[in-house]
Amino acid sequence: GPPSALYLGVYEAVKTHLLATTTLEPLVVYLLAGALGECFGSVVRAPAEAIKSRVQSGQDASTAESVQRVLVESEGRANAVRAWSASLWRDVPFGAIQLAVFEGLKSYIINSPQVFDVDVDTLLAEAVLGAIGGAVGALLTVPMDVITIRIITQGTGVEPCGAPPIGFVEMTKQIWSEGGITALFTGWKARTFYWAPAIGIFLSCYCSFRQAAIVQGLFT
Repeated sequence: GPPSALYLGVYEAVKTHLLATTTLEPLVVYLLAGALGECFGSVVRAPAEAIKSRVQSGQDASTAESVQRVLVESEGRANAVRAWSASLWRDVPFGAIQLAVFEGLKSYIINSPQVFDVDVDTLLAEAVLGAIGGAVGALLTVPMDVITIRIITQGTGVEPCGAPPIGFVEMTKQIWSEGGITALFTGWKARTFYWAPAIGIFLSCYCSFRQAAIVQGLFT
């Protein structure tokens, strides 16, 4: 919730500013605004994901214990920073691509009434367009996701026992040595088919709430 709020809030602010004050192509604006929004959101998302991953992997018995390990202990904070720096390579392009595809498709359909007779502001249309954006973004960022997860779960049995924590570049080399491009795209089906409906629901709900708020005069 909090990282998504930061993500969309910054995205809307930057998009509105760039569209009003620059001559950049809209698609470029969507990419830049989405990337910047994700930069802010990732500051909250990275430690939250580290906590979640430790609990789900069985490394910690409870969320409270995981919070202690990740945010209080110096070693945990250091690993969270490594995970955050790695997640930027995944989350920033993912956040940029999914919104650029979503907004780009909406604009294309609106500007092609002779081809598409579709109301892109309906809940179903936005869900479908959001799902396409989520699928494209998720697929293109699978390698970065694999690397990020491996960094986050260091010490849980995925990496050799007793191996010192390593960063993005070292982990990329290690995964490549294990299986090349195939290893970097491990789980691409699961990631793509998870994020497609998730982003479809996320963006369609957001747009619906935003439209309702505009109608009520809550914001423009």
